[in-house]
Amino acid sequence: MKTYYQKIFEHEHWANLKVLEMLITAKEKPPRATEIFSHIISAQRIWLDRIKGVKSEVKVWEVFDTQIMLELLEINYADLSKIIDNQDLNQLIAYKNSNEVDFINTISELFIHLSLHAAYHRGQVVVLLKPFVEQLPATDFIFFLRE
Repeated sequence: MKTYYQKIFEHEHWANLKVLEMLITAKEKPPRATEIFSHIISAQRIWLDRIKGVKSEVKVWEVFDTQIMLELLEINYADLSKIIDNQDLNQLIAYKNSNEVDFINTISELFIHLSLHAAYHRGQVVVLLKPFVEQLPATDFIFFLRE
């Protein structure tokens, strides 16, 4: 199972970097594209902090400057890798959502959510940036495997 999640998050990190590059080099940057890509990063940070049992300092829709996004993606990916390597993925995590409602899920379930959430929002960013880039990045999992 750990190998599966390592591969999933290697792909996610690779795909996030491709979309970030597109965001940085786009002729125009629709504010909504930056907001949504920031949300990918901040939501991931919030979930990682929940898994670690710490209160997150990040807001769900916090907007980051594109110059810091790479650093934040690297920090998140390093933390994901540590969790995969060092924790039982069936461990139950108790947390409060953004409305302060209590929930419990396994790390594995939270990882599935993280992966699907990022893929969904990366697609939104690509659609928003399509008019402002020469070529869209191919971020499908199969393309990742072929590199």
